[in-house]
Amino acid sequence: MKTETNYYKDIYKLLEGLKTVKPLSKDFHIHKFSDTPSTWVKETSIFRSNTYSIILLTKGEAKYKIGLSDYHITDGSIYFQAPQHLRYYNRLSDWEGYVIVFMDSFFENHPTLKKLVTSFDGFKITSKVVVPLDEETLLETQKMFQHIYDISYSNSTHKFDKAKSLLELIMRQSTEHYNLRYKNQEETRQNRIVKAFEHIIEEHLYDITQNKVERIIGISEIAEKINVNTTYLGEVLKKATGKTPKEILSNRIVLEARSLLTNTDMAINEITYFLKFQDASNFAKFFKSKTGFSPTDYRFKTNN
Repeated sequence: MKTETNYYKDIYKLLEGLKTVKPLSKDFHIHKFSDTPSTWVKETSIFRSNTYSIILLTKGEAKYKIGLSDYHITDGSIYFQAPQHLRYYNRLSDWEGYVIVFMDSFFENHPTLKKLVTSFDGFKITSKVVVPLDEETLLETQKMFQHIYDISYSNSTHKFDKAKSLLELIMRQSTEHYNLRYKNQEETRQNRIVKAFEHIIEEHLYDITQNKVERIIGISEIAEKINVNTTYLGEVLKKATGKTPKEILSNRIVLEARSLLTNTDMAINEITYFLKFQDASNFAKFFKSKTGFSPTDYRFKTNN
């Protein structure tokens, strides 16, 4: 059985879990993919991390899951990950480019940067997170990443203060290019409802992993948050996804449970209470109804 957890609480745990480079600091890091050792994990299981990431892929190919969507990412792309996102990647070829990783503590005392990060659609749970760049924009962005890289590895006493200013520029540019690509697309009320539903579920599941809630949210509560009635919510989701609200919520809980069973050594009882089920028999009944396996049998099957 794998002993590493798929919940990385900080930059140190994230980079250690991916078996890559050592972090520069507790709340900010940058490296080139060419810096990574041969131990760097080629394919991950699904995981979470309490970090933000901005990745510039100048060359390479990968399959990714970020949030609720799957992506096939290729040369000349910039993409974004936030603490609430589920994550998975499979490197299909060697990568060239940069990765910036930072915690919310990095921008806490920098109001402008904080606003840029927290309001950026690319960091939202239900938004698209990949922006393909044209050749001119790619070269411009690459220069900015190289600049912040050089500063971060310099001997400057104030290098991380300078990194904040450079990250602010990257966020401004990212916001501009993101909006040009996605903001002008029309969105129906039904699509907004679907996104709002998915967003609330992902926020709630993230809060569960942070032990901020005591029970699984109900469909009526979600409908109230969206300001629609449960019947209309069900009609919209069924038409858009082919699934009922309860099925969507249950499938996400099952995904979380599968990840915990496969990638952690948590006991079944621990997972039961971690995911806010009343008892192990209730959790086992729910899990088997969705997967055809008991939690114990599923763990054995996937780890042997």
